[in-house]
Amino acid sequence: MRKLRVAMLGFEHVHAVSMYDVFSRYPDRYELLGCAEFPPREGEIPEDPAERKKRVLGQRPLALVRDWRELLDRKPDLAVVCSNIARYADIAEETLGRKIPTVVEKPMAIRYGDGLRMARAARRAGVTLAVNWPVAWFDSFRKVRELTAEGKIGRILRVHYRSPATVGPYDPGTLSEEEMQKLFWYHRELGGGSACDYACYGCTLATWLFGRRAERVAGIRKNFFLPFSDVEDYTAYTLDFGDGVALIEGSWSTLNNGEVPTGPVVYGSEGVIVADRYRSEVKVYRRFSHQNTEPDEVYTAAPWNATTDDLAKHLYRHLTSGEPLYELLAPDFNLDALAALDAGIRASFTGAFESTEKEN
Repeated sequence: MRKLRVAMLGFEHVHAVSMYDVFSRYPDRYELLGCAEFPPREGEIPEDPAERKKRVLGQRPLALVRDWRELLDRKPDLAVVCSNIARYADIAEETLGRKIPTVVEKPMAIRYGDGLRMARAARRAGVTLAVNWPVAWFDSFRKVRELTAEGKIGRILRVHYRSPATVGPYDPGTLSEEEMQKLFWYHRELGGGSACDYACYGCTLATWLFGRRAERVAGIRKNFFLPFSDVEDYTAYTLDFGDGVALIEGSWSTLNNGEVPTGPVVYGSEGVIVADRYRSEVKVYRRFSHQNTEPDEVYTAAPWNATTDDLAKHLYRHLTSGEPLYELLAPDFNLDALAALDAGIRASFTGAFESTEKEN
């Protein structure tokens, strides 16, 4: 079996851990060449690469290469990008310009214009650009998509999705205020805040389930717990799809789920589908009732932490045998999802509905 050589570029993103773990799970398919960080630019938070690697990746055995271009000179078969989100477009233009297939951790970018740069660079180079969404591998969410696509509940009217209970990327009390100020997560221009961490999931899932780009988005942002930071710790967006809407929440200020499903919950003209981020069951309700009822159908999927497919397995098939890139990873789809996120971020500042970008 051919081994693909992987370079990890940046490890500021907390999902660098899961990226390392998923590729190292298959030593017969992947060789991890090493990781590299970048000299800090104006507005970024300087940190010694070795200290950052220890803080984010712990004791995982991954060689640290001091010069990221030197790592690319080793001609990896795949570049995995987990820097701060504001860096993605610049890094992807470099890797794609070198004809290196590239995957970035979600979301695709902070702004639609940056995503457009990335997609165009991939087209020019004729190589793969992928965006990893952890929820792309949830079998229960795939079942929701399958059921809605086959018309199980008629025409989609509304999609609801809310982030799970969280107060940010780290558990409560893990970090002091001073320590948080040193992380990109608490700086809006670097991709911090609940919009790019959690509201992006709702934008993506709604775009996926409706099967098209939203037309316009309204939004609000609040900062309940983080007075030292310019990021929001609560975001709510309304996505207008013309003949349907999506209501999504991205929160860093929710202490407990309170037994309310995260969704996606899909309300259709002929029924309702209910799923949850951390549960295996997908429930279908087709009878009209004001009261709580038992579901008419229940589908049991693989649990969220033991999915039947994952990023590493899928990319290996894609890169070695030409299997098409899964829709949620593809650049054109991600431009549609990013258009909603971008419009929602703008709307949360203007207080008005903001139109989604159309240029591809």
